[in-house]
Amino acid sequence: QGFGSRFHRPELEREKMAMKLLVLTVPVACLARVGGPANSSNFPEQTSQFHPAPEDLLRGGKARGAEYWENFTLTNETLRSGGYDHNPSIRTLLNIMKGMGYDHIATSTRYGDTCCASCGSVNTAELVKGTGFYAVASAESMQAHGIGDGHYCTSAGPTRGDTVGIGCMSCAKGKFLQAHPFSYPLWAQPKDPIFNKEIKIVVADTCPHKGNEGWCPGKTGQGNKFGIKNHFDFTNPPAKYDNYYFVWSKIECPWRIKRRYKQLSRC
Repeated sequence: QGFGSRFHRPELEREKMAMKLLVLTVPVACLARVGGPANSSNFPEQTSQFHPAPEDLLRGGKARGAEYWENFTLTNETLRSGGYDHNPSIRTLLNIMKGMGYDHIATSTRYGDTCCASCGSVNTAELVKGTGFYAVASAESMQAHGIGDGHYCTSAGPTRGDTVGIGCMSCAKGKFLQAHPFSYPLWAQPKDPIFNKEIKIVVADTCPHKGNEGWCPGKTGQGNKFGIKNHFDFTNPPAKYDNYYFVWSKIECPWRIKRRYKQLSRC
């Protein structure tokens, strides 16, 4: 569906302006990720580029922990220079978020579907099958009141200090930005659906701080290694996903998700 059939013209223009701001902030052309830049002559080698291996970004991978990032501390200065052409400053990201009409921003990772997520041992693939939703784990800091080790059958944690409470059976809508926390070229192209289609997510799991110290804060009000206080770990994100920033707003979960959750979860 075209935006014009669903949104008033002022909202459409506001979103266009926000995306133009991101394009101006990220001036280097998007290039193919696999095998390196499509045309290396147009993208001079930069010693400051940092490109973690995809497997290191999965759960259990080296790039999930804080130690991995000790020599890669992001400051306002490094965000403006040193090859971080694909990662605007946090202030710019927040301005883009507001311009697109969303309430919050999060970093993102992926980990794959599981048969027994922390929200009542729910099967993440079955929970969202045929619904159009994406199952995610929200950071430990965004959840509360879990049982057992504190991660099982959680509810939304307190919303405080830019941390947004969102626990089991909570839903949100949002979009991926054309930006990620790394200096290597974006994999997807600006017109690809991953940057232009609004998606809906449902929390089905927890991203614990232990083992994910670089990404998932452990306490309300804490930020991760990239200065962001909210994080979503996608089980099976859209095509051409590559750890992009995600702007989002909470929504009420629809009846079909609530019914599926009730059928599958032990909470």
